Parts: sequence; structure tokens; C-alpha cells
Amino acid sequence: MNNAGITSPTRFLDVTPAEWDRILDVNVRGSFLVTHRVAAGMAERGFGRIVFLSPVSAERGGGVFGGVAYSAAKAALLGFAKALACELGASGVTVNSVAPGLIDTDITQGKLDEERRAAMIADVPVCRIGAVEDVADIIAFLARPESGYLTGATYDVNGGSHIH
Repeated sequence: MNNAGITSPTRFLDVTPAEWDRILDVNVRGSFLVTHRVAAGMAERGFGRIVFLSPVSAERGGGVFGGVAYSAAKAALLGFAKALACELGASGVTVNSVAPGLIDTDITQGKLDEERRAAMIADVPVCRIGAVEDVADIIAFLARPESGYLTGATYDVNGGSHIH
């Protein structure tokens, strides 16, 4: 489960090369290093489940709090997962992504005011913020041995706020 990452609300015209590199290093290189470490063993055993967490901002180019560097890094993970699914599928290893929308965590570190939060929830067709369990349930489903025919897909967990 590739779930580590950092965000940055810095606008593209204001982002420095150092900030860009920091965001991509943690989000993309970090996922590469962890996945690279475990994938060979999974392929040798003939079984494995890899899941990338890549929020909705990767699909729509922006999100609740992440700027362009964050969205670009998370979009790179979607491509990484698809390519890896093609490469590892014959070895019994599946690779999928989960793209959550607004979930009840504090990724914004308290910087999302209540008025904006309420407006965002009002735009969600199911009329609520997502729970951590909403995301955990799909990850657990994808990790099951019985989910061996599901690979290379992105599963949206956003209450309908990003229908494409």
C-alpha cells in the first residue's frame, strides 16, 4: 500500500525547483523505492497486491489543498500503477490505484476553513464527507486473493464529486 506523500498548495508560477523536487521525491520516488523493494518477492511467490493511493487531484489537476506539483506527482503514480500492472500481471501480482476525494482526515493541517469545507461537502452528490473506512474498504477488497482479476484500474472514492 503506497500511502505516503506530502502536499503543497504552492501555485505553479510560485513553485521553486527545490519545492517541485521535494514533492516529487517523496510522492513518486518514495513509492518507487517501496514498490521496488517488495515487487520482486511478490513476483517470485506468484502472488501480490499493490495499491497506490492517488487522490482525485491527480485526475482533475487540483484538489482540496494540493497545488500543481502535488497533482503532477500523484498523476505520475496513476501511470506508474498502470505500467506496473502490465509488467507484473503474468506473475500473479495485481496493481491498482484508489483515488479518494474529500475524506475526513486533516491533510490540510487545519488550513481548510469551515465555510469552504461546508461548500465542498455541498458539492458532493452523496451529501457527506468521506470516511477513512470508505477508502480502507476498497483497499481491503483489492488486497484479497479473490481480487486477482482486477488490475490496472483506478477506483474513485469521492461520493460522486468527480464523475468522469
